[in-house]
Amino acid sequence: MEKTDLFFNLLPFISFLSLLSFTSSAVTNGCSKTTYTSEGIAKLSLKERMIYRFIFNETRVYKHWYNRFLVSGVDLDRIRRVIPRIKNFYGWCDEWSKEGEMLEKLAEDALSKGNTYSARCLFQEAAACFHIGQHFYFLDIERKNKAQERVRENYKRAIALYDEDKRPIRLEIPFRGTVIPGYLRLTKQPNKPLIILIDGADNLKEIENHYWGDLRLDAGFNVFAFDGPGQGEMWKNTKLITDYEKAVSTIIDYLEKNNKYNIDLKRIGVEGWSLGGYLAPRAAAFDKRICCAVGNGGPAHFHDFSNEKKVNPIVLKQVPYLAGTKTYKEALKQFDIDIKKAPPMDRPLLIFHSGKDKYFPNGKEHADYFMEWAVGEKELKYYPDGEHCCINYKDEVHPYINDWLRKHLMK
Repeated sequence: MEKTDLFFNLLPFISFLSLLSFTSSAVTNGCSKTTYTSEGIAKLSLKERMIYRFIFNETRVYKHWYNRFLVSGVDLDRIRRVIPRIKNFYGWCDEWSKEGEMLEKLAEDALSKGNTYSARCLFQEAAACFHIGQHFYFLDIERKNKAQERVRENYKRAIALYDEDKRPIRLEIPFRGTVIPGYLRLTKQPNKPLIILIDGADNLKEIENHYWGDLRLDAGFNVFAFDGPGQGEMWKNTKLITDYEKAVSTIIDYLEKNNKYNIDLKRIGVEGWSLGGYLAPRAAAFDKRICCAVGNGGPAHFHDFSNEKKVNPIVLKQVPYLAGTKTYKEALKQFDIDIKKAPPMDRPLLIFHSGKDKYFPNGKEHADYFMEWAVGEKELKYYPDGEHCCINYKDEVHPYINDWLRKHLMK
């Protein structure tokens, strides 16, 4: 018998032991103590309890996230110090938040001594630790949202210490009774193109999109990173909408009316990762002012996401969070993800997909679906052994994106 089969045959017995364990166990963080009881996991299915308790660990899961953590701005050895402290995924958010608090205190101490560069870097890494804590963590929404708020607080403190010519500019763009929050970052040369970075389901304008922004700035682009409906800072007021492209068009409208930044708005590209890898091409298809689009690791459709037994457990929790519903089935009714329902893309399109994506499986099928939909210049970069968003090939992916964007946007 395979080890996996044996494990799942023993699930009922293991589940009983797990519940007993959680009734009496506690996770201690400094002076605070958080107890996880059977009541706290009562809403999880048997399969979910086993996955979060026993499957989510360094060997099976966490090691595949390391590149994502590095992109977020956390030092590799810090990652290696934090991970062993995490007994199981239930304590994930608390342990990473504890590390963020420690870095926050170091930053404050550095600032009090006039070490502004150290303080800036430490505030930024603190933000990254809080982000990792809330990233993929949907077991306690209150904890998740508190950690996310600490991301924003520390990021604001970090960028306040940037030199003025490099400091991200906070913009709040009116949209349907609320605002789209974002940061505009300007290249040193005037009249350069703009890249609009579109979030995935659980990344943030302050973290991954800050890193992508560094790379696009280095290539000579202006960059705007934002949290859209259902994402990051905007989630509190507006959940994910089916016409997300309207938010992107509103951003362009705003910049056209308030273009005091010497940006060439006749040359706009959009780029998105994960769910953003669907949202970016879709936005370009609807708005002809967008000259080209890059999508990495996004679903071309949700045709194969109706069977909950075959869906990644993170997606099962993430989709209702984005949509603001109680159940996965309710959320799917609000999702209408199918790129072929958008106008065929008739401008340059670059798609990345991977063969070992456990988040959005069947990468080649989704990649081909994008290629069938697009009618303009199109290119597919497919990595058979790539993980989600080809993150294990980021050293190849990012330079290529820069070259591709320069080819299509630079005069």
